[in-house]
Amino acid sequence: MNETRLFSLRKTFSVTFAYVGILTGAGLASGQEIIQYFISFGLPGYIGVVATAILFMLFGRWIIALGSYYRADNHMDVLSEVSHPIISKLLDFALSFACFVMSFVMIAGAGSNVAQQFGVPAWVGSLICALLILAVSYMDFDKVTAALGVFTPMMLIVVAIGLFALVTGPEVDWNSQFAFASTVESSLSNVVLSVINYFGLCLMISTSMLFVLGGNVIDLDSAKHGGTLGGFFAGLISFIVATLLVSKIDVIATDDVPMLTFMTEIHPLLGLFMFVIIFGMIFNTGFSVSYALGKRIANNDESKMKWIMPIIVAISFALSFVGFTELMAIMYPILGYIGMILIVTIIIGWLNDRSDIKKESGVRAKIFKLMMRREDDNQDFTHKHAKEMSNLYNESNTENKELYDEMSDLVDQRTDSDSTDD
Repeated sequence: MNETRLFSLRKTFSVTFAYVGILTGAGLASGQEIIQYFISFGLPGYIGVVATAILFMLFGRWIIALGSYYRADNHMDVLSEVSHPIISKLLDFALSFACFVMSFVMIAGAGSNVAQQFGVPAWVGSLICALLILAVSYMDFDKVTAALGVFTPMMLIVVAIGLFALVTGPEVDWNSQFAFASTVESSLSNVVLSVINYFGLCLMISTSMLFVLGGNVIDLDSAKHGGTLGGFFAGLISFIVATLLVSKIDVIATDDVPMLTFMTEIHPLLGLFMFVIIFGMIFNTGFSVSYALGKRIANNDESKMKWIMPIIVAISFALSFVGFTELMAIMYPILGYIGMILIVTIIIGWLNDRSDIKKESGVRAKIFKLMMRREDDNQDFTHKHAKEMSNLYNESNTENKELYDEMSDLVDQRTDSDSTDD
């Protein structure tokens, strides 16, 4: 039995890819958002992209760690602990509303993606996305996490191919492209406000699900590192996507899904691959907001969750007929402004709890090591060890039985893995 550390590289990358998957469907997969929030400001927009990438890394780390620390099943499990009751109720309503709005915006986005690729009515793609959201919502959460992360490596590969095609292709007149980009209409007046608003929007869309994601990760180090790495990859994708879009901004600025147009121009098969990825990323965010909303309404009642999800999905599908571009232009800036309150709340929550989170991380790691020792026939587990483990359980901020059950499951997984390897 070699693996006695609670930290898991596999779990870290699972969190990393799931975080990118949750974020990118709403934030950048289609490309329209990057144009509206950053490229429309010309060259200064690039500074905004870099600033946003740094924020993705910091807040991803903090949010997922807070979710893990408080063992969150919905966003109120964290917000009620880190903010004033009035603020937590305001954010509860705002986040639930954001999840509701984005559920039908993303389903509409999926429909727009399918319509642009195949020329079929948009409702066909919306219906497919809605049915997938409903099906995945009934899966075990580990499978949900895996499903959310499956498109992230594919997105990294395809944007790298796009960048290679750009570098090796015809020379781009960047001055004229940036000049044209500056003529694209933006909902905001300057790039600083755009960064704050865009990032606030991303938080409003993703925080509820990220708290739930963190709540299903017992290892705080894996939660923190996964959030940081996920933020890095989301930022990297954002920067490359911005570069690709600027190079063709004069021909794709008005498209519903400009990234799809860009990749299709390189090669139709690459366009088809991009279609699958964009659809998957939009599904990720659509699923995340629908699932997080269902979790909040069900309030830890799994039986209630089973009948709430079909209602949420059905309403979202019906409202998706308004249209993706129109919905995005209206709702994104509004949600972004509300997200500014959430930004401040998370900063305060992290600053107040960071020392306790660090302590709790050590407590959980020690408990896991002792439980692994107890299962190892080659090591003694004495009364002193048992007493130490009991004291650690009492020291943890997590309810004893809940922590014991989760640790036991993890120990069983590790011991089974060791047996298989042997």
